Parts: sequence; C-alpha cells; structure tokens
Amino acid sequence: MTGSSPIRGKLIDIMRSIIVVSALLLASLSALAADVAGNWAITIDSPQGPVAATLALKQDGDKLTGTISSQLGETPITGTVKENDLEFSMTMDVNGTAMALTYKAKLDGDKISGTLDFAGQAVIPFSGKKT
Repeated sequence: MTGSSPIRGKLIDIMRSIIVVSALLLASLSALAADVAGNWAITIDSPQGPVAATLALKQDGDKLTGTISSQLGETPITGTVKENDLEFSMTMDVNGTAMALTYKAKLDGDKISGTLDFAGQAVIPFSGKKT
C-alpha cells in the first residue's frame, strides 16, 4: 500500500507528541534539585586542624534552610540547591564582628564535598556524608 493513510498520519502525530512530552519530562527532571534534606556529618579542614560539624538541612524545592552545629555552637544557614550543587551561607560573630561564611558543595550520592569561603579571608575544603 502506497501513500499515507489517515490512520498512519494520526499514529505519526501521536508518536511525535509522545517524543515531545518525553523530552520535556526529561529536561524538567534534570533541572530538579537533589534531595539533600537530613543530617550530614562533615569535616572542615581548617588550618588549625579538622573541625567536625553536623549539617541539619531542610529543603523546599531549590531552597535550603537548617543549622550547622560544631564545637562553636549552632548557627542557622540558608541557601539553594540546584541539581547536585549546593550553596549556603551563615553569619558568624568573631570578636563582635559579623562575618559571612559561604559554603559551596557538590553532592555525590550520600557524600558531599566542597569549599568554605571564610569571609574572603580564606577558602578551605570540607567533606562529609549523610547520616
């Protein structure tokens, strides 16, 4: 049978629609933020030696809130997560001066690693694991 039948044309249109919807779904899934909510045990490699800390993260879409706890106490954090990239910040009081600390990290499953920018004075690595 030669030529195109009305049924064949409709099937082609349906297949094209399925392909477009599938492509849109895959694109939207790749833009979704990783699930980072929960507790993370991290080690900050400071010049004075390793500092153990716990991140308690809450996630609402790409928005990140929570706390970081260490030997220095507990401090709130806010930030964002996009795909496997995290960025969050906190303010720390150092001798009466507020200093902004910014963390940038990548997720790899239940592992996290990145850097801590200590108010532009130093950038130090940290890493950890979800607990």
